[in-house]
Amino acid sequence: MIALTIILLISTTLLGGIFFVLFRWAVRDGQFDDPEEAKYVIFREDEAGTKNKPQKH
Repeated sequence: MIALTIILLISTTLLGGIFFVLFRWAVRDGQFDDPEEAKYVIFREDEAGTKNKPQKH
């Protein structure tokens, strides 16, 4: 019983550490800078995307 408790404590600590590292990475990467911007991105024209689209003749 004590072995199971130790295994669970170690695994949850490792899992929590992994999620914390991933969260810090996302914050540093700018994922949470402006959450309201995501709903307006669809209305903007992508200048880089329009240059690469094949044109119909």
